[in-house]
Amino acid sequence: MKSLHFSGSAEDIGRQHGIQAKEEVLFSLDSYEKLFWHEGEITWKEAIELAKTHESYIEKTNVALLEEMNGIAKGASVDFYDILTLNARSEIALTTNKTDGCTSIAILPPIGTAAYLGQTWDWREAQSRSLFLTKIEQKNAPVIQMVTEGGIIGKIGMNDNGLGVCLNALRANIRKNRLPVHVGLREILNSATIKEVYQKISDDTIASSANFLIAQGRTREKDALAINMEISPKGIAEDTTADAYLFHTNHFCSESLIEHIGKESIEDSANSFRRKDRIEELIDANVSQKKHITRDVIKKWFADHKHYPESICRHRENESSAYTNTVTAFSVIMNLEECQMLLMEGQACSPVEEIEVGFS
Repeated sequence: MKSLHFSGSAEDIGRQHGIQAKEEVLFSLDSYEKLFWHEGEITWKEAIELAKTHESYIEKTNVALLEEMNGIAKGASVDFYDILTLNARSEIALTTNKTDGCTSIAILPPIGTAAYLGQTWDWREAQSRSLFLTKIEQKNAPVIQMVTEGGIIGKIGMNDNGLGVCLNALRANIRKNRLPVHVGLREILNSATIKEVYQKISDDTIASSANFLIAQGRTREKDALAINMEISPKGIAEDTTADAYLFHTNHFCSESLIEHIGKESIEDSANSFRRKDRIEELIDANVSQKKHITRDVIKKWFADHKHYPESICRHRENESSAYTNTVTAFSVIMNLEECQMLLMEGQACSPVEEIEVGFS
């Protein structure tokens, strides 16, 4: 996986992204054109028209986000609306009736030896070729370390204020012309504190459904804090902890939010419930034995194969396509107190590569 460094103005950062990750941007365009058609019979032209409905809201939120997308388009020699469409890919692909994976956890002291945030990222195998690691140094905002897909300006990672975010897809066939999920992730990473996150993410902010697991490490001034937000265009359900743990997979857990959205509008699958039960079982086993949870413990959890093939660590199933099958493409474990991240490319049971990431 490439490790890239972008800095400067929003357009400078985007242009560097487009030039240095041009191959990954083109991979994204290819795989999402196929995915949109396979999952919703949506042509690329139709996808662009859907993406355009979010443009004015993004501009109102933070024009620098569009400037960065425009820079990517220029650097990669593609159209601006191609890049906007990639950044609205969840609104286009995840409001149909298909499901996917990801298992996220936040473990805080005293249960954890530090404030840990991490997840497996389970998605279409073909899209693995578009992934890269990036460090972003921008003006008047935190420095960011994240893993993203070519052309997409926000995803999974942390900033130099010890604030991190993980993502779990949630499927509901409702959307609004608001901030796309991945653009919302960037706004979270642009935040210095969780208090600032609350100012940016509200009941009427995000365009489609998703789960954001957000945490910030403890400092001399404040304790660690983790919040889990089940987000939909019809409201947010939230859990918080300052001294325990949170976890999530790919289905709505809030009964009140399910009722508000309507069960007929929600799609989930058995594999999400199995992974949720399994990660809870693993955490509870450590807690009941009063064993401190370390990064190595979390690595073992992310490599777990119980309920295979619907396990936390997911592999390609027989007779499936790289464009339709869901596999674990990478896993991350963030130590939010030391501002360090372990990136495991591929399945955690046998990673292709392990990369240690920091801010020095």
